[in-house]
Formats: sequence, C-alpha cells, structure tokens
Amino acid sequence: MILDVHAHYYPPAYFERLGRELSLPPTAPLGSQSLAERLDLLDRTGVDAQLLSIGNAQPYLPSRKDAQDAARVLNDELADVCEQHPGRFRALAALPLPHVDESLAEIERAAGLAPVVGYTLGCSVGGQQLDDAGFVPVLEELDRRRATVLLHPVGGGSGPGLEGYNLSWLVGAPFEDTLTALRLVLSGTVERFCALRFVVPHLGGTIPFVFARLGRLARQPGVLEGLRSLYYDTVSGSVASLACACATIGADRLLFGTDYPFGDEAQFVHHLEHLSHAGLAAAELRAVAGERAVALFGLEV
Repeated sequence: MILDVHAHYYPPAYFERLGRELSLPPTAPLGSQSLAERLDLLDRTGVDAQLLSIGNAQPYLPSRKDAQDAARVLNDELADVCEQHPGRFRALAALPLPHVDESLAEIERAAGLAPVVGYTLGCSVGGQQLDDAGFVPVLEELDRRRATVLLHPVGGGSGPGLEGYNLSWLVGAPFEDTLTALRLVLSGTVERFCALRFVVPHLGGTIPFVFARLGRLARQPGVLEGLRSLYYDTVSGSVASLACACATIGADRLLFGTDYPFGDEAQFVHHLEHLSHAGLAAAELRAVAGERAVALFGLEV
C-alpha cells in the first residue's frame, strides 16, 4: 500500500468560519484541482490513500470560543470528505491551541470521528514553542492515547535576515521543522511522552545535514538517539537529501509524503518516484511508501 502522510485539504467552510479568503500561492498549482481530479491523480500514480491535514492554517485564534468553533468546523469538514470517499482519505485533527481545556475537549471529540487517525500541531502556537510548560496537559493526553502527531510549520520563521524574497517559507519553514524537533528532544519532551509519536515534515528540515554537528556539540546526552526516535516524512524531492537522511536518521524512521497541493503534477509524481533511487532494499522501500505509516496510524488496509 502507498500512503501519503503529508497532504493538505482546505475546506471552504473552515476559511469562511475564519473570515479569511482561501488563496493559495503559485507554488500550489494542484490546489485548483477538484476532488475528482485529485482522486484521478492518485489513481494514475498508484497512491492508495492520503492523510488530510490543514498545514499552516491552524485554528490558533485568540478567542477560546472562536478557536474551538473553528477547530470543530475544520475537523468535521475533513471527516466528511473522508466519509464521502471511503478508503481514499483519513484525517489528522487540528486543535484550538493555545487554549488547553478546549484542546483537550477537541482531542476527545475528534477521536470519536471514524476518519480521524491522528492529530496535527503547528511547530509553534502564536510564538509559544511546543515544549512550553503550558502545553504539557495536551501532550499528556495525546501520549495517553498513544497518538501520532504530524508537525507543520506555521510561517513563524521571521527572524533577522528572513525579511523579503519569501525567505520565511523558502528556508524559514524547514528551520521551523529543525528547531521544533530539536526543542522536543532537548527539553526531554520526547523522552517523557514516549508513547506519543511525532512526525517531522520536510525530511526534518536541516536535521540530516547537521546531524554530526549535533552529536558533537549538543550539551545534552542522547540527542541523536532522541532525533532517531522521531519519524520524518520524505517531502524533499532530492535523492541526495533522502540518501543523507537514510544514512543519518535511518530509513526505518521515514514515511512517504507529497505536501499536496504544493508543486505541479510532475513534482507530485517525483515525490514518489525518487524513493526508488535512494538505494533502499525492496522491503524497506515498501515500508517507507506505506506499510510503516499504515501500522503507525493504525489503519485497516
């Protein structure tokens, strides 16, 4: 089975609830596809199913009620799409952070929606990092449920030097991936909540490329082991980068992803085809393409 763990769906009703216009950048040409066209693309490329998530448009709103209402609309819309196309889509529910009580309630409610197989969290929440002590009750509950969580940048990479040229997304987003994974490991969050499985997107940002440096200079012991306990999706498109991740993180931590609708059809195809050029044995290639994610998210084939 081929399972795409990093694919977005943007329900119009959700953006209406946010009071925002749904406007995708030119880097997301597949965003103009209808669901029928999307399913045709999956059929033609041999992708059996996708896990749908909201990406950077998380329901992180100042008002508790607004955030809770938005999360409910989003998760219900995702579940409806999945139910309309049985077996082709599953959903990763979003939470109304930074509001802890409301997020705990939504974890419980979303768990009762049959298509929901995991959750998604932004790499930060209104400037607060996920290792912030205030989020401990949410992580405790996700850990208790042995949940799998897909992380995603939120466009928070706006530090010095990232102004202009779309740098906050060109390189800021993979830096968010890198920093969040490191903070979760270095803070002890990953070790403390060992039943909670995190998936770091975009091949871990820059983690595979600074892996040796981290092992050499990190003050806390076990940082490399902590990073190897996380999962990483293969959204990159570079055979060299994928080979680097296999050599450092390990191919046994990788899950196939496309970041749909970002990229055109040729790039979508390449996300799958480039897995075959990284030197993986046939059994490991099948695991990366879908078997590992099926087990991780508890899916029925």
